[in-house]
Amino acid sequence: MLLRSGCKINLGLTVTGRRDDGYHELDSLFVPLPLPADTLALRALDENVCRVRCARADIDPERNTLTRAYAAFRELGGAPPHGLEITLTKRVPSGAGLGGGSANAAALLRWLNAHAAAPLTREALAAAALRVGADVPFFLHDGPCRVRGIGEKITPCALDLSGLRLALVCPDVAVSTPWAYARYDALRENIKNQKKLLTSNGDEDYTGHLIVRDEKHKKIASIPSLYNSLEEAVFDAYPQLATIKRQLQDAGARAAMSGSGSSVFGIFDGTCPEKEVLACVAALRKRWSRVFLQSLPSRWDVAKW
Repeated sequence: MLLRSGCKINLGLTVTGRRDDGYHELDSLFVPLPLPADTLALRALDENVCRVRCARADIDPERNTLTRAYAAFRELGGAPPHGLEITLTKRVPSGAGLGGGSANAAALLRWLNAHAAAPLTREALAAAALRVGADVPFFLHDGPCRVRGIGEKITPCALDLSGLRLALVCPDVAVSTPWAYARYDALRENIKNQKKLLTSNGDEDYTGHLIVRDEKHKKIASIPSLYNSLEEAVFDAYPQLATIKRQLQDAGARAAMSGSGSSVFGIFDGTCPEKEVLACVAALRKRWSRVFLQSLPSRWDVAKW
């Protein structure tokens, strides 16, 4: 069995607080992407264990999101059909703010539940996902979601991004998420304009496209900005990320860092000439080896990626 798991970007990320246990609460729009994507090749084992093989030296074969997902599934009463050996091929870069490891865990949880003799309920599967990591529950959904709290408060959104193109730049830099949040804490007194930009009580469409709707297509929020609370803290240490953002903006894109970085994306609407979009991407590819250009959909079917 071969599974494919994509990644996500954050259309805006506002840090809304810090809990006593050290976790940060946020308000963000998570949008799944098909590229870049990892692959998971599954092979049955007779013993009830999960073993992971990966060519990447930074992936611990004994403790990773896949082994934790398998363990969490069993601990909450799921009954895997058998043990697994998983050969993981990583194409989603680590330390990029794209949630590649979380997407892997969610893909495995989906598969385990679909093939288990005693499947978990939807709620129990979400609880297993949260045990693995804060971003994992999101990847159990099949489309964009507003994510709050530490990742456990998830509201699916009918976000229509058709007609928009996304340039995703993944620099050869890995940003540690704990480091980014710790640096944000250290600099928070100097960070300006800490506003909750993800919600609006008015009806104005600030962008012309990025309108958040609930599952009944009723407008519940608009996105006036792709503001990311962590950018100032991360860009100060990694100025090349700010340079990428400026390049995308100069070409006419609305741009932002995803998550805690290091990936930076730009969204081009129909007013941006195709020639300028392709020229911008070509220039970025001369400097960075992983630049993905893709059209954004009006509907998602993440389970088939």
